[in-house]
Amino acid sequence: MENPNDQIDLCKDLIFRATFGKESAKYILKCLLNAVLKQAELPLVADLELKNPFHLSSYYDGKFTIMDIHAVDETGRHFDVEMQVQRQDYFDSRLFYYGTELYASSLQDGQGYDQLPRVVCIAFNNHPLDDAKPDVWFDKWQMHSTLGTGLGTDKLTNIFVRLPRNSKEEASFVGKYAGQLSYWVKTLSFYSRLTAEEKRALSDSMEGFDELERRIGSYFSTEEGREVLSAQRKFDAWLIDFKNRQELRYLDEHKARVEAERGREEERRGREEAERRNWENQKKNVVRAFAWKYGGDAVLPIDWAEGRSGDELDAIADKIFASESLQEALAALEK
Repeated sequence: MENPNDQIDLCKDLIFRATFGKESAKYILKCLLNAVLKQAELPLVADLELKNPFHLSSYYDGKFTIMDIHAVDETGRHFDVEMQVQRQDYFDSRLFYYGTELYASSLQDGQGYDQLPRVVCIAFNNHPLDDAKPDVWFDKWQMHSTLGTGLGTDKLTNIFVRLPRNSKEEASFVGKYAGQLSYWVKTLSFYSRLTAEEKRALSDSMEGFDELERRIGSYFSTEEGREVLSAQRKFDAWLIDFKNRQELRYLDEHKARVEAERGREEERRGREEAERRNWENQKKNVVRAFAWKYGGDAVLPIDWAEGRSGDELDAIADKIFASESLQEALAALEK
């Protein structure tokens, strides 16, 4: 039978929430958070309270929380932890929105603004944080004055952690992270691919790895764990189908645009050809009028028709027909 661990992709939304978002998983969540906080030079966590524990039933009844994991530590600091492996426009703005929502909603009636909590939003991404700076693998930002006034706040912090997507990027991330975070980045990105030797090395070096192994082994062998894997597979299949339908729709729209442009181009060429034929006919009418009035010996000026529209040529032909002398006709041809 297939080994369930082969299906454990910790970068997948449901699997990530189920692995780290339960009371029984608080220790490994604490280890993960502390690895990030140490890299960001922020105070570490001693204890956590989960504010949105994972329940598969909430996923099925459509009541799934908007945040992946929301936890509060022993100092009252709020954490929003997000796993985002699908490229999303304005994801940094989305994370800032989550943070400000936690920041504002945590103030209780009667409390002063000085009692607003600290909020840390942590996002794990497997795509560049900034396409203009693809080599940035870790970023932390807060709100501070740009004019040197010292105003601002460090109570709202956003942290972005880039995860490698393949072996080539895995080689690139070596040395980008210090200490425990380097182990966690490898584990989150490639858990199902880890060899027995790599797992032994992580067991020796990474705080929380053994507990993570036990958590994965025990939880995903339960009925709910198997349902999570099944739900994740169905969601992945739906996402692939959705992307395919989007691609087909894009191709259909592109084809329609090309055909519409082709139609406009043919219409434009048709108008130009009609205008050219009309211009040629009007030019011939002027030549006929001139020859009929003054005979074949009368000579038209050089380039007399260049730069004139069909309507202008039509008007010239009328003037030549109405002219009473060759001089008057030649005057009508002057530009």
